[in-house]
Amino acid sequence: MKTLVLVPALVLFSFSPVFAAEKLPNDVRQFIAQRDACDHFRGEFPDPEEAERMREVTGQIEKHCRGTDRRLHSLKKKYDSDANVKKRLNVYDEQIEPRANQRSVAR
Repeated sequence: MKTLVLVPALVLFSFSPVFAAEKLPNDVRQFIAQRDACDHFRGEFPDPEEAERMREVTGQIEKHCRGTDRRLHSLKKKYDSDANVKKRLNVYDEQIEPRANQRSVAR
């Protein structure tokens, strides 16, 4: 239940005055909100016996993490000359999603 409260808090935080003061582009702010939610759920480790919670966490990871590797790469390229944006984006791991050949092995 704590998680359900945290996700809206993460989204609200992404539009807080702190971000406004940084004057980050909207696409960067949206990415940061999505990736922070993604990273939160990646840090969740439900007990294997908690099947429902495991499904919930897995679903949230799928929802928030899918496509973020590509978006991060694209934003870094787009804002390569903006030091402030680069500084904010460089805190994120560049590759968190399994690559195509890793997905087929995991099945």
